[in-house]
Amino acid sequence: MLGLLLNRAYKRAITARLNGSLPDAPVPPGGRAQSRLTMALFALMGRIAKLDGRVNPNEVKYASTIMELMDLRGAARAEAISYFEQGKQPNSDVLRCVSDMAKSVAPRSPLAHLFLKIQCRMAYVKGDIRLQEKVLLRDTAELLGFDKEEFLAICTEMQTLADQKQLRAQDFLNNAYKVLQLEPEVEDGEIRRAYLRLMSRYHPDKLVRDNLSESSLKQAQERSTAIRSAYETICGHRKIRV
Repeated sequence: MLGLLLNRAYKRAITARLNGSLPDAPVPPGGRAQSRLTMALFALMGRIAKLDGRVNPNEVKYASTIMELMDLRGAARAEAISYFEQGKQPNSDVLRCVSDMAKSVAPRSPLAHLFLKIQCRMAYVKGDIRLQEKVLLRDTAELLGFDKEEFLAICTEMQTLADQKQLRAQDFLNNAYKVLQLEPEVEDGEIRRAYLRLMSRYHPDKLVRDNLSESSLKQAQERSTAIRSAYETICGHRKIRV
């Protein structure tokens, strides 16, 4: 009975953290439910990330974000990373992990729904979802009690979120080019030249010598900060060493 109560308290807390309703909710020990959820969640994320043959930094970052949302620290975080690595191995039975988790997480429950959304979101980190990922996620959905229509609805929701994030990132990148007074098609060599030219014009240390007012110096500081941020954004996008 005590174990059952602990499992319920854990599932309520972890659901509240993952859905954002109580991101700082204290997480009590969850016993078997906790261990099964952690194993299934990160093993499956590892498999999805590796299905196309490579794991990119954004996928690792997303997995780390989920660890933070779950308040996994120290040994618990190391364990989650280990499950992620195990899931990347082609001979690991990740669906068995999901099946075991389903014994502790009620079918079609809010936590099961969040579990599936997290996995679908991982599949969209690289862009469009691929056939192998879709088949794996469809099998996962069935184990959690969701039918085809419900699964496709979750996929559509996660696709929309991924598209919106990509548009915001593209707008941010376009603005960076504008700050450096460049066109997106510019050659790599022009980027640093534009950065140095603008910094020499707006750097506060230079403007101090011109005896400008305090408000003008403040504007110059803001401008130089924007120039530096734009330069780092473009270099990061193009994989150019800053």
